[in-house]
Amino acid sequence: MPLRSFFVLLSASLCLSLPVRLEARTWTVGPSGREYTQLSTLFNANDLAPGDIVEVDGNATYTSVVVGDNDGGVAGNPVIIRWRNAAGATRPVLQGGTHTIKFQRSNHVVFEGFEVRGGTSTCIFSEAHDVTVRDAVIHACPGHGILGADLNSGSFTLEYSEIYGAGSGSTRHPIYMQSDEMAYPGSVFRMRFNYIHNGNGGNLLKNRHERAEIHSNWFEASA
Repeated sequence: MPLRSFFVLLSASLCLSLPVRLEARTWTVGPSGREYTQLSTLFNANDLAPGDIVEVDGNATYTSVVVGDNDGGVAGNPVIIRWRNAAGATRPVLQGGTHTIKFQRSNHVVFEGFEVRGGTSTCIFSEAHDVTVRDAVIHACPGHGILGADLNSGSFTLEYSEIYGAGSGSTRHPIYMQSDEMAYPGSVFRMRFNYIHNGNGGNLLKNRHERAEIHSNWFEASA
């Protein structure tokens, strides 16, 4: 057999031996009758793929979670973590931890419909690119409400959300955004249609992002 043909066959056999998931899937989380009872358990046990959807039942409280670097999507085809909104249900609550939810290099993720509270350092910590937080209620945060990391952070969109009861002293803020201009040059912080009010410290919004597009928000009762 010619050497070139041998390597073609070898490459093909290696590709066939690797586990490949051809279709996105939907994961379910809830207090009963679902695949997982906690978001943290799901993310610890699996690597999510572009187009995957995580549907989370309301009327329940869940522990803090890290969305890791093997759990992101791709541009135009994100991983989506969302409230499975049913009639009469309240939002799923994420509560506690150092960072109640941390996007740890998990690029291209959408997070929507949650109540987030109680993280001792931050309620939402973004160390990733192309993260969208939508239709969230973020409050009771002893430190930062939403924080963008100095390193490995890129574009971030915050929309249709309410942030209150966050911040502390003069250095922790309800929203504090920054980007890593070396890792993600040209990234944008988009903030629109939000209600930010009754801060406990810092500034309702402190922004050091490379570019910011901030419009159609309501700011009220800064500390």
